[in-house]
Amino acid sequence: MTSPRAFAAYFSAVVLISIALRAPFSVFLKRLIVVLPFVLFIAASAPFAAREAGEAARPLFGGALLVTDRGIEAFANAALKGALGVCALTALSLSTPFHEMLAGLRWFKVPAILVSLAAFSYRYMFVLVDEASRMKRARDSRGWRGRWIWQSGVVGNMIGSLLLRSLERSERVYSAMLSRGYDGNLPMAELPAPRLTDFIVAVVFFSAIMSARLFLT
Repeated sequence: MTSPRAFAAYFSAVVLISIALRAPFSVFLKRLIVVLPFVLFIAASAPFAAREAGEAARPLFGGALLVTDRGIEAFANAALKGALGVCALTALSLSTPFHEMLAGLRWFKVPAILVSLAAFSYRYMFVLVDEASRMKRARDSRGWRGRWIWQSGVVGNMIGSLLLRSLERSERVYSAMLSRGYDGNLPMAELPAPRLTDFIVAVVFFSAIMSARLFLT
């Protein structure tokens, strides 16, 4: 497991990056609040997986659940790694435009199909959000308030309608792309030529991360 000192070093690196980017900490907090419930839900299984026969356990919820000290450490480890990943991705998204991220993935020889899926997901996510907003306005204009559980069928119908519209739209978009010569590879923007400062920052940052990994774990 990753030691607390290593976590402190990793989070310190993210804080330094955010300060260099002049990014408000509210951005990190907002994204953590959105993602943290999912991270905690996934990490909740760790205390029960990290257990060996004969190991002392502590009762939870009146003895309904039993966890070990190592299980609690595994839970904290998984939750902190998830939070660290969210903060690192937030710093990346604030410092690098999305098209440059895709170009970087292509430079690292990530399979073209994965890069294309990421590009399409990012592009059409906003289209789906706009479509869902129009459906919500149309629903509300008809006086729907959604106060009772049996009215949830309206939401289910909206989700099904959005799925069907998405499938139809994807077929039309794909046909239009084929007619324009699409062969499975999306044209990507070229990465800007690296500067000396880029190499220096990369070497210093990589050395710091590797030092934390080797000497603090």
